[in-house]
Amino acid sequence: MSLIRRLSALGALGLFGLAAVTPVSVAAQAFPTKPIRLVVPYTAGGSSDFVARQIAQRMGEALGQPITVENKPGVAGIPGTEVVAKSAPDGYTLALIGMTTHAANPWLYKKLPYDPIKDFTPISAAITSPLVLVVNPEVPAKNVQELIAYAKANPGKVHYGSAGVGNTLHLAGEYFRSRTGIDVVHVPYKGASAALNDLLGGRIQMMIDLVQTPLAHIQAGKLRALGTTGTERLAILPDVPTIAEQGLPGFQFATSIGVAAPAGTPKAVVDQLHAAMIKALANPELQAAFAKQGMQVTPSASPEAYAKHIAAEREKIGELVKRAGIEPE
Repeated sequence: MSLIRRLSALGALGLFGLAAVTPVSVAAQAFPTKPIRLVVPYTAGGSSDFVARQIAQRMGEALGQPITVENKPGVAGIPGTEVVAKSAPDGYTLALIGMTTHAANPWLYKKLPYDPIKDFTPISAAITSPLVLVVNPEVPAKNVQELIAYAKANPGKVHYGSAGVGNTLHLAGEYFRSRTGIDVVHVPYKGASAALNDLLGGRIQMMIDLVQTPLAHIQAGKLRALGTTGTERLAILPDVPTIAEQGLPGFQFATSIGVAAPAGTPKAVVDQLHAAMIKALANPELQAAFAKQGMQVTPSASPEAYAKHIAAEREKIGELVKRAGIEPE
């Protein structure tokens, strides 16, 4: 073979090899070239939807493409989460995920249509939302230690409400019970609002809930806030100490919300999405909006760090489910 023909052949092979790898790399470099959708597995107007819309607006600005929020509600967030798990791994379909979809559901359901670990590539956590322990004013307790003493003096007579068996509020109550050793009775309701109404009416005595739900009643003096479940006091309730401050060191229980892409999404795309989330979460207006809802901005240092956080939360919730004797459906 002549030198010219050899060079031509090598050139052709080089072009063939370049063609084989270029589409993926070019696609990653060009991302995004069209709008992105963020699937929220809950109804519009709720706290998760609020978080999603705040993030979507500012992530879209950072990426130069709009991010539309698509609500796909269903039992325990399963239908909407499944949609993303089965979507193309190209970065154009994202999921709003949290404690329910990725930490609790694997323990509460025998068969899920998605695998929270294998079917997703975590991008970053967005917010952490500590809960607040509230009691009816008829309960003679002004702080957590007094509540513990009262409950121990009245075993089985203190009832706490939740939004249903296996719900985040139920698991928070079980965590509090496991840390304090008190004998309290769980009363499940079909939603937090129904439980809150019975708490206000004195039919149950205590509840651990998202801050937004009882906040107006706390401020009006209709409910007494004894402690919050985060690692630091909330700006929205600065005079309410954390439960950890009140003789239970290390006590922490909070819901978290983040964003994930389908498994197999190119790392370059995931890194771009992570960078856009970090930029969005640094926005002062966004942080102020979250603070008014009792939420704390908690971005992940990396997608890998967020994956580790999800795995740790899953194990923690699994222990609580077992202690509570909850049988998977």
